[in-house]
Amino acid sequence: MADKILMNKNTLAALKTELKEYNTALPVFEMKEQQLKEVVQTIENNIARLNQAIATTNEGTKKWVAVMAEETIDLAEMVKVERIITNKREIAGVSIDVFEDLVFEDAEIDFFNTPLWVDVAIQVIQEQKTNRTLVEIEERNLELLWEELAEARRMKNALKEVFIPETKDNIRKIEIYLGDVERLAIGCAKLVKKKKEEKKVVV
Repeated sequence: MADKILMNKNTLAALKTELKEYNTALPVFEMKEQQLKEVVQTIENNIARLNQAIATTNEGTKKWVAVMAEETIDLAEMVKVERIITNKREIAGVSIDVFEDLVFEDAEIDFFNTPLWVDVAIQVIQEQKTNRTLVEIEERNLELLWEELAEARRMKNALKEVFIPETKDNIRKIEIYLGDVERLAIGCAKLVKKKKEEKKVVV
């Protein structure tokens, strides 16, 4: 808002309209901020849970490492991601990805000629890949949501701490000025009337 304002009724009317719009916008940004905070917290909790699940599985499969090292089986070739299926969801104006499924390529495995642990290992690796994919998706979502949350917070604070107080102050200044002008005009009118009456008496 400019430092200098025109002290007239048109400016006063425009400022009152602005103030009304600011007061309407403020609760919208407050509600948006609260909604985004809740979603961000949910996603952060979800990421923490997924990372814990990944870490727990890693810890639990350490005993397999020695066994797997003795084999010539390439599990990475058996567990390849074909595609990631996601849908879009809008939250407080932010479009995020919602995980639906992780499709793996069909691997031809001869279970008669492979160790028993291979089937279980493949399932565990698929689960780990799924969880890691979920973490990646959620981290991207989180980044978008944090940006929108920061913007909503900036707008809320600007309205609350700058625009609304400044507009109210300018309205008050103009109202005081116009009130002074009106009283001065009334005073001048009374003085003119008095002088006219005095002239009539003299005549």
